[in-house]
Amino acid sequence: MCSRPIRSPCVAWPQEILYDELRRFVGVLMPRADGVPLGAFAFHAELLKKQFPSWTRYDLTRLCLNLSASVHTLHRYGVVLGDLHPGNVLVSPDGTVCWVDADSFQIEDYPCSVGTERFWAPELRGNFGDFLRTRSHDAYALSVLLFMTLTLGLSPFARQGGEGDMREAAGKGVLPYPFASYKPPAGFYPPDTPGRYVWSYLPRKLRDALGHNLTCVQRHDLRPRAMPGYLARCLLQYLRDMEPGGGRDHPMYRDLLYDRPCPPHSLLVQMTSNICADCGIRFREAPDDVARRLRQSHGRPLCRLCIRRRSALNQATRNPTTNH
Repeated sequence: MCSRPIRSPCVAWPQEILYDELRRFVGVLMPRADGVPLGAFAFHAELLKKQFPSWTRYDLTRLCLNLSASVHTLHRYGVVLGDLHPGNVLVSPDGTVCWVDADSFQIEDYPCSVGTERFWAPELRGNFGDFLRTRSHDAYALSVLLFMTLTLGLSPFARQGGEGDMREAAGKGVLPYPFASYKPPAGFYPPDTPGRYVWSYLPRKLRDALGHNLTCVQRHDLRPRAMPGYLARCLLQYLRDMEPGGGRDHPMYRDLLYDRPCPPHSLLVQMTSNICADCGIRFREAPDDVARRLRQSHGRPLCRLCIRRRSALNQATRNPTTNH
């Protein structure tokens, strides 16, 4: 690695081998890497708010762009990350990233001998140290990581009523989200969480690329997975759409979490921003939603999920179960 230097801020790459006065190896000189591990904040709304209080969905998308671009950079240097997971990347407040633990990277004929189950491609089998991985395997892991970052920790294979089947669904490439060439099987619905509608907000090209990367094994699709460079271009266009004058220039697209499908643009301009009094997420209400909430005796702002939770709790209180 020292004989093939990579001078890029996106990776903490060894710079020089260190010896003592007797020319005995004592260590490696490394660049300083600052930031917070991605897995320590990005997968929970409260942790993200505490770590980076000013971040919005625009910032999350910019982070995903930097993740994709950094993996593309390493691929151009002939490096396959192999064990690509959120604990191996540090994130700065401006959204820049730096990959660490580079000793596990696959370089030339030196394989990556470790892996993280949630992020390894379903076609991988056996001992990781016995074969060389490909950039396609990195593309799969990156697609899982991007999905989880955009949805604040939701697994792409999680579905309603199937929490224990995520490993099987990932192995078969069964996704509960539709895209251009794929429709989920009957009974596969996204889980009832605040991030479940994020998929519908993504641009079509980005949805198609992520969906293909996650399901091509199940569908025996011969098309190669979309590489990080293409994902970076899709994310860059997504960012431009959210900027002033873009096709998604509205706070609804830039909010941190969503608890409803995206309404038509004519309704967006009538919606007001609120903070849910129960769960603390940011959401938007149309005039009819405010009137309906007040009719249901919810004076404080509540998102639809919390209204449903309260209704279910009240129903259970009124109809207690009696065991005889």
